Amino acid sequence: MSIGEIVAAISGGALFLGTFIEVSKIKINPWSSLFGWIGNKMMASVKEEMKELRKEQEEIAKRQEELAIQRAIDAADNIKAEIFNFYNECQRGQRHSEGEFNYIIQQNEKYEELLKVTNDPNGVYEAEYEYILKIYHKCQEEKDFYVGGEPGEAKQGRTQGA
Repeated sequence: MSIGEIVAAISGGALFLGTFIEVSKIKINPWSSLFGWIGNKMMASVKEEMKELRKEQEEIAKRQEELAIQRAIDAADNIKAEIFNFYNECQRGQRHSEGEFNYIIQQNEKYEELLKVTNDPNGVYEAEYEYILKIYHKCQEEKDFYVGGEPGEAKQGRTQGA
């Protein structure tokens, strides 16, 4: 065996081993780069679809947030209408039970929480709610809540609506 044959055998063996083994001290890995490039080309359409799906998902999340805020606004408007109606009934002298007052107080607390969600300032019916609370406290002091008869019946000489 001549030196040329030995060198050819060693270089052939090194080339054969080089195809399967990467030496970590070599910063450029041609096989990894080649396979990475092929993989990127094959996955380009999948990556593009994933970008589109992410964008759609963000749009859906934004729309859901907008709908949640709109639901909160609608709920706040309904509560506001209830409180205005209750206020008007009190103004006309219609009597209410303690449970009805407690319900309105609870609705006002919900309204305050909804205002935090919608970032709207209160002030629309503060005077009306204060009037309701004044009547409520007066009824508590005098133990004069509506307890029977026709629902919402007004009685003369009573504190509600005064």
